Amino acid sequence: MTPSTAAPSVPFSALRSLSPPLPDDQPEALGLSTARLQRASDAFKREVDKGTLPGATLLVGRRGRIGWFDAIGRQAPDSDIPMRPDSIFRIFSMTKPIVSLGIMMLVEDGELLLSDPVAKFIPEFADQKVGIDKAGKLELVPVAQPMTVQDLLRHTSGLAYEHTGSSPVHQLYQQSRVRSRKISNAEHASIVGGLPLICQPGAEFNYSRSTDILG
Repeated sequence: MTPSTAAPSVPFSALRSLSPPLPDDQPEALGLSTARLQRASDAFKREVDKGTLPGATLLVGRRGRIGWFDAIGRQAPDSDIPMRPDSIFRIFSMTKPIVSLGIMMLVEDGELLLSDPVAKFIPEFADQKVGIDKAGKLELVPVAQPMTVQDLLRHTSGLAYEHTGSSPVHQLYQQSRVRSRKISNAEHASIVGGLPLICQPGAEFNYSRSTDILG
């Protein structure tokens, strides 16, 4: 993601004053490896050099302390302004990592397994079909294997978003009530569970409503 050009520049000191500051520390004092962290920064630098992204900030903290904070590249594709620790970003979908963290806490507590089928928790996912586009017509075939919690976490579930394509499956998403703000989370899951999958579970990555189902 690139920083929002519309946002005013705010001193980093002002941002940190909004909440208790995190002190800095040497990586090794926090059980981290300077060499490994440098490899992470180098990986982003290679992407900047290739033109994959203009820049990034990388922060790694542990035990309430910052062990690594690196600003890499520049702030925007058409800008020569270097990336800074106080660069302001426009970001989306931050509920996804929060929900995913909650799921991993449940895994840690033994409440569920990554290999558990989604249908174990949401019965509407028990008899799903995959939608195959045959010259613009939708053909339904059985799933080869059930969708798992891990599939939802990595967006290999076969679910879709209504705005990411125009296939017959995407059109069914668009025609459904899945975007309504008047339905409950359970109703939303029931609607999604009743729609065909865009591919076999585990077969490919598709950015989708997978995290909504995790929720």
